[in-house]
Amino acid sequence: MRSNFLTISMMGNLLLVAVFLVVRHGSTPGPAAPAPVMSPAAIPKIAPAWSATKGTPAPVVPWRLIASADYRQYIANLRAVGCPEWLVRDIIVADIDDLYVQKSRTDPVYFAPWQGADQRRKAARSRSAKLDALRQEKRALVKSLLGYEWENYGEEVWNQDLRTSLTFGFLPDDKATQVLSLKDKYTEAAQNVREDANFILIDEDSARLQTLYDEFGAETSRLLSPSELDELQLRAQQGFLLANDINFDGVTISREELREMVRLSKSFKDMAAEEFVPARPLSEAEQSRQKTAFEAQVKQLLGPKRFADYQRAQESNFREIFAFSQQNNLPPSAAVKVYESRLNAGEQADEIQNDGSLSAGERAAALAVLKAATMNTISSALGGSYHDYLQGPGRWLGTLTPPPETQTTNQMQ
Repeated sequence: MRSNFLTISMMGNLLLVAVFLVVRHGSTPGPAAPAPVMSPAAIPKIAPAWSATKGTPAPVVPWRLIASADYRQYIANLRAVGCPEWLVRDIIVADIDDLYVQKSRTDPVYFAPWQGADQRRKAARSRSAKLDALRQEKRALVKSLLGYEWENYGEEVWNQDLRTSLTFGFLPDDKATQVLSLKDKYTEAAQNVREDANFILIDEDSARLQTLYDEFGAETSRLLSPSELDELQLRAQQGFLLANDINFDGVTISREELREMVRLSKSFKDMAAEEFVPARPLSEAEQSRQKTAFEAQVKQLLGPKRFADYQRAQESNFREIFAFSQQNNLPPSAAVKVYESRLNAGEQADEIQNDGSLSAGERAAALAVLKAATMNTISSALGGSYHDYLQGPGRWLGTLTPPPETQTTNQMQ
């Protein structure tokens, strides 16, 4: 009896596995006939399992009544059983991803020893074109089903990449992923233009890239509200500050002023556009003129006093002492005083070294007096942190000491 029971049980399990494989196969589009489906009206309206009341498990609709080879029917079936829209999207896009992974698989390409670089490049480009056509086909299918661009890869980037999150973080998840999917599509198209040109762009190629950028902007503007689009453009443009190593240590600047500064920088270098259309390299003279013009606008925005603070913040020596003051809970005024003492000491040391009327001994004595006075000023500014400063950023004070050979000469005299 027990042996018969085990046999019947095993046969039942095998039957369930077979049914599952048949149903799963029916959920993927292909040449096979569609799996039997019910119309949405015929599928029972039930509370889904994930929202069932405690102690009252929801009834289960057999998957064979939901899965379909027809994606539109598949979506209708999922909605009919109360599946939330975000889950409908994730199920359908994941299924489409699986389908196109299979379509994209190709056999390895082997080349004969006599086949040169041109033939290899042609074969690689042909394979790339086929993959690109499949990607476009997949995007078109997803958009026709959902009504908007969507890539699971874009959603992964949105959730995992810090820089992307900082740029798009103000947008709702759905909008952020849709914009990223759009960007991925147009970035891919721009890369194809560069590859077709063997990365040697002529005016015609640059015009094609500009057209792609304009189309990307137009689609993005239809997806976002004017205020969202403005915010996104500002956040993309803030890369100008990073690219030009612009710092604000010790500068009092409001959020509105910072945003305006970023907005002004776009007339000098459009960071988003250059991802598509590389700008021509600037000569040193042109870079200098551009920097001067930008700083003139910054000065007008901040006023003379705060512009002086802005210029000081661009000096690495000031940023070093400013960081030290913050680490030691010192006021910003302490960092300013130490920095100005260093500037003054450097200028006076240069004058002493270049004064031809001084003998070596007089020069050494003058430098020693200068060093003592500078150390005294810095000590009063830093207080208990002074000795830590000498062991760290304050090592520059050693440059005020005459070279060893000069000291030896003085002792002999």
